[in-house]
Amino acid sequence: MQRRTVILALGMAVAVSGIGGPAAAAGGPATPQRLYATNGATSITLSWTEPATGTRPVYFQVYEGGTVVARNTTTHVTIGNLVFDSTHTYTVTAVDQSGLESAASAAISRTAIEGGPFACGFTTPSNLAASGVTASGLSLSWSNAEPYYDEPGTLVVLLDAATVAQTTLDSARISGLAPASTHSVAVARRDCNGTLHTSPALSVTTLAGSASRPAAPSGLAVTGTTNSSVSLSWTASASAASYAVYDGGTQVAAVSGTAATVTGLWRDTAHQFTVSALDSTGGESAQSGSAATSTQPCDTVVPPPVALTVAPRSASTVALSWVSRVQSSGFVVYRSGTQVATVDGSSAVVTGLPSASTASYSVAVQAVANGGACGASAQSAPVTATTLSGPSARPTAPTGLAVTSQSPSSSSNTGNVTLAWSQPASADPVTGYRLYEGSTVLAGTTTTGVTLTLPSGPTHAVYVVAVDAAGNESALDGPVHFTVPFIPFP
Repeated sequence: MQRRTVILALGMAVAVSGIGGPAAAAGGPATPQRLYATNGATSITLSWTEPATGTRPVYFQVYEGGTVVARNTTTHVTIGNLVFDSTHTYTVTAVDQSGLESAASAAISRTAIEGGPFACGFTTPSNLAASGVTASGLSLSWSNAEPYYDEPGTLVVLLDAATVAQTTLDSARISGLAPASTHSVAVARRDCNGTLHTSPALSVTTLAGSASRPAAPSGLAVTGTTNSSVSLSWTASASAASYAVYDGGTQVAAVSGTAATVTGLWRDTAHQFTVSALDSTGGESAQSGSAATSTQPCDTVVPPPVALTVAPRSASTVALSWVSRVQSSGFVVYRSGTQVATVDGSSAVVTGLPSASTASYSVAVQAVANGGACGASAQSAPVTATTLSGPSARPTAPTGLAVTSQSPSSSSNTGNVTLAWSQPASADPVTGYRLYEGSTVLAGTTTTGVTLTLPSGPTHAVYVVAVDAAGNESALDGPVHFTVPFIPFP
């Protein structure tokens, strides 16, 4: 095998769009709140909460600086292919059906570093605050932010030093309290040894009012879920005039009967519901036992890619780029209805084409995240493009593209990956080869092998094409997938 070494300094994340940072749009969605992060060795997962005000977003955009690096149709996203031990700062915006974009959330920084957690729930919850105080109840909220090395653990809500609730959320409702009574409230994280790491206590006094309180409802159960709703039922409480349904510390429904459907939720999100009874004077019972569940993981219809562009690069090649509004594990590229490539990112090349040939191109989401369980999208709106005029000869495509070796580099945060392929006899003489990742030329060589020195951590999907003296390219061979090795911390 012949090969040569190419050293590449690639960006730490593949940007899916390069646009300016957002500014608030009048009448648009509310700004996402409570941005949290967790991480792996080469990925960072973000989650946030979208307030139920303003217009409902269609999708969310994650920015690193002024560049969009991820989009999704729910309130979390995993940004992968990050360089090991690299630090990133993100903000999130919401975008509605009219294209109006919210202001950016508060920023969060995280380092992609080998984990998981090696602590077991030692982080004390912070920023405890009370809201929604009435004569009989109050809502608490806090920050669930944790360092990368800690596990979430169980969160315990304390009222006057006694446990009144356990949750995985960042808010809770406490009710059934006496009017004009003062209480010490706190939230604690229970570590794997059973020890509580408790926030500073907050003193809260309920409002003046009637002392009557109905009994708490019982038997709360989830009776159905969709990708945007959860249905609940419970057993009636004596003397109840109505019921309030809470998701954590936020009231999400008010009904007179013993069932409710909570709507307007996001797909693939966790919820913990409770119900309280209210009497005719507004007195609120203690909260029922909780019912934890998640909405269904998939969009009703997987959104196809948008903003497809197709640009001729030569007499044999066109380059495509597009935008996906949903986190995807791959895309399928079509030429005049025939599948011609599969790629992981939001760009591709189609090669080995006739000169001055016109065709329509489209792209579909191959598989949405969630292990691909959400299936494929329809094809995007087609775009027509014509290759440039030029010689008609095309090289024969290489075959057998494969990884033959890989190892961490002696330098920090890089790894070596060696690729090799074969070249069948070609009537059009081959003068070299190009390796593509999406529409990016990853390397060029005159031999049938190459060693790439790349930033450690990211996973790549690479094709190879043969090139003739006129610069025309063969059809693609591949892809071959590989992850750049790295030396983990001890």
